[in-house]
Amino acid sequence: MGNPSLPDLSGRTYAVIGAGRSGVAAASFLARAGAAVRLTDREAPAVTVEPVVELFLGGHAAGAFAGVDEVVLSPGVPRDSSLVQGLLAQGMPVIGEVELAWRHSRRPILGVTGTNGKSTTVTLLHTMLVAAGEDAVLGGNIGTPLIDVACDGGTGPCVAELSSYQLESIVDFAPRIACLLNVTPDHEDRYPSLAAYLAAKARIFANQGEGAVGIVSRDDPHLAALTVGRLGFTAAGGCEAAAWVEDGWLRFATATFAGPLVEVAALGLRGPHNVENCLAAGLAAFAWGVPPEAVVTTLRAFTGLTHRGEVVAHRRGVAFADNSKATNTGAVSRVLEGYGDSAVVLIAGGSSKGGGFTDLRPQVGRAVRHLLVIGATAERLAADLAGCCPIERAGTLEVAVARAAAIARPGDTVLLAPACASFDQFCNYEHRGETFRALVLRHASAKT
Repeated sequence: MGNPSLPDLSGRTYAVIGAGRSGVAAASFLARAGAAVRLTDREAPAVTVEPVVELFLGGHAAGAFAGVDEVVLSPGVPRDSSLVQGLLAQGMPVIGEVELAWRHSRRPILGVTGTNGKSTTVTLLHTMLVAAGEDAVLGGNIGTPLIDVACDGGTGPCVAELSSYQLESIVDFAPRIACLLNVTPDHEDRYPSLAAYLAAKARIFANQGEGAVGIVSRDDPHLAALTVGRLGFTAAGGCEAAAWVEDGWLRFATATFAGPLVEVAALGLRGPHNVENCLAAGLAAFAWGVPPEAVVTTLRAFTGLTHRGEVVAHRRGVAFADNSKATNTGAVSRVLEGYGDSAVVLIAGGSSKGGGFTDLRPQVGRAVRHLLVIGATAERLAADLAGCCPIERAGTLEVAVARAAAIARPGDTVLLAPACASFDQFCNYEHRGETFRALVLRHASAKT
C-alpha cells in the first residue's frame, strides 16, 4: 500500500533541472509518488538522491527532456535562460518546486517575501503559530525545501520563506496569507532593473482570491502601488495601516485584535528593521487568528537568528557581531541604522551580485569608523565608499578579523556585514559566518 500523504503520479515522467537541495527534494518527492524522474545538472548532487531517479550530469542533454510531461525548475536556474526558453517554446510546462509543493500539499501556505528580513519574519510567525498550539511547519528559502515540509500529510499552516527566484516559476500558487516586506536593489546579476526584481517579488500576490490576505509595507515607496486592498504595516504612525508604532508601542487594528500590544523596548529583537519584521509577523499572525498572548510571548522572547547580527564575543570592551546574512546594500544600511556615530569597525566584501555600493555612503559615513574590505569586490567597495571613512584592503576574512581586533576601541562593534554574496571564498553565508565566529573566538581567547 502506498504512502497516503503522497499523490499517485505513476505513469507520469518529470525532468528536474538543478541538483541542489530544492531540485533533489523535488526529484525525491516525485519518485516516491511513483513518477519516472530525470534529474539534470552540470555537476553531481551533493546530497543523496532516490536510487530510481535517473541522473543526467555534465550538462542538460536533450534526452533528459524527451517525452516528459512536465519540467520542475530549481530556483538557481533563471527562467529566461536559453535552456528554459527553449523548453517553453516547445510547449513544455515548466514549474518550480514551490508550485509543485503547493499542488500536492494539504497545508495552507502563509508566504513571506522581500529583500531583507524574510527569515526573521517567517521564524517569528512560525513561533507564534506553534505557541498558539497550531500544527505549523516552516520551510522554503530559509533552508528546508518547501516540498519536504508542506507535503508531509499534515493540515496545519505552512510558513514559507519565498525568494524572487522561487516566485518566478509559480503558476497557480496561491498562499492564504502573503506578505511583502520590502524591496531594495539585489541580485542585479539576474534582474535587469529594480522594476523587474519587484515584479518577481510581487508574484506572491498574483493568484490570491477571495478570503486570502495580502500584507505590504507602507514604509517602502517602491511598494506603494501594491498597498491597495491589502493590510499595511509601518514603523511610523498613521498611514491608515493595520500595524504601526505609536508612543513606543506596537499597535494593531485587525479583526481579531485592536490596540497597543507590546512596547518596542520589550522586544527581544533590536533595531528599526526588526521593528518592521515584528509588525509584519504580528499582522500575519492576527490575520490567521493567533491569540494576542502567543504573539506577545514570541515578540518578547525571540532574540534573533544565527548570522543576523548576533554578538559572538566581547573582548576588551569591543563587541564582535556576525551579520553574514547581510548580503546586499539595503540590508547593511538597515543594520548600520541601529548603531551610533563612528561606532563600527566594518568588515565588508565578497562575491558580486551585480551593482555597486554607493547606496551605503550615508550610513557608512555616519556609523563606520574604519572599513576593512575583503574578497572579489574589495576594489569596488573601496572606490564606491572612498572618503566616507578610512578604508583598508584586508583581502581575507582572517586578516580582516585580526586587523579589526587590533584597531577597535572600547565601545566599538566589529561588524561583519558583507553587502555581498560569499562564493568567492566560502561555500555560503553560513560558512562565512561560522568562520568569522571561529576567528573572533580565537582572538577573544588570546592572551594579549
